[in-house]
Amino acid sequence: MIIKRFEAATAAKAFELVKNALGEDAVILSNKTLDKGTDHQRTEIMAAMDYDVENVTEPLVDQEAGPAKTNAPPAATYNYAAVRKVAKKKQPTSAPRPRLESQELRKNFNRILQEKGGAPQNTGAGATKPSSAAAAKPNQRQIKEWRDKLIGKIKAAPIRFHNQDGPTIIALVGPTGVGKTTSAAKIAAWYHLREGKKVTLLSMDCYRIGATDQLRTYARIMRLPCEVAIRKKDLAQAVARHQNCDLIIIDTAGKSPYDTGHVDELHNWFSNVTDLHPLLVLSATTKKEDLEQIVKSYDQLEPHSLILTKLDETRTYATLCQQVANAQLPVGYLTMGQRVPEDFLVADKPFLESFFKKGWGAVEQKIN
Repeated sequence: MIIKRFEAATAAKAFELVKNALGEDAVILSNKTLDKGTDHQRTEIMAAMDYDVENVTEPLVDQEAGPAKTNAPPAATYNYAAVRKVAKKKQPTSAPRPRLESQELRKNFNRILQEKGGAPQNTGAGATKPSSAAAAKPNQRQIKEWRDKLIGKIKAAPIRFHNQDGPTIIALVGPTGVGKTTSAAKIAAWYHLREGKKVTLLSMDCYRIGATDQLRTYARIMRLPCEVAIRKKDLAQAVARHQNCDLIIIDTAGKSPYDTGHVDELHNWFSNVTDLHPLLVLSATTKKEDLEQIVKSYDQLEPHSLILTKLDETRTYATLCQQVANAQLPVGYLTMGQRVPEDFLVADKPFLESFFKKGWGAVEQKIN
């Protein structure tokens, strides 16, 4: 790490030099006293910076009063004021204004809209031909109209319980690391603890070390049945044993969305289970291109709806909104954090509209 040295008569003045030179987020590497107990005692601080190592020294005497008649060593050939004078032009004249998250969302929607070729232009008889610059950069009204149209396509569809024979069966599918197991536990806790439903947990994840143990631990805490299906016939038999339940949740193994064989295997296993509804789990932190591939890869399973996870790990939701709208799949649930079942929301249309317009603030308002 490249560092910068600050030296002053007192620790307070040394820290002030660090703050003025590097800002509030400076990393202090060391703090020590030089020539302790002498007339020349001073504080030295080493802090992180992006330039070469150099010394910044505050004079130990008052410049206006003149040098004191002591045997002190001569002052440094340059001091803090001289260094700052050179760099003054690079510093902003005022602190930058904080950007609201809703502004960042509009900015991201603007970027996406430009990637798609710009907003639709008015082609009526009274319309004037826009300049190339105007066409390349949509105005705020166009961005808002396009965003609202995009959000308007998104629907909410959590699972519904009907007065029917047999349980509702869902299977959480998706790539590795999107939070399928934790989401399965949250759904189980929500419907069992809050709505009094009879819930059973099944695991098909025999690839990850400890994956079944994690689900079993959740089941044991909530006192729910939990089984592991190692073979295709095991899954059908386990479902048959729990026909008295209201809800059966199947946790599946995650693999690369580019592994088409994995999706074919899931489709084969599900073929023996009647009325099974796959729920595709998408992480809010996934890149645009990967989101497109995930939706495409799992399309053959005909997902019932989406589960959007890890909303707390990003503040950029415009790309997620675009991909959800393009997928033409409703959203069933949203999750954020590791708490079970607190960090969990059942999707509804008003909240989805608020979330994709306001961002994380809408989630905080909902869960608090």
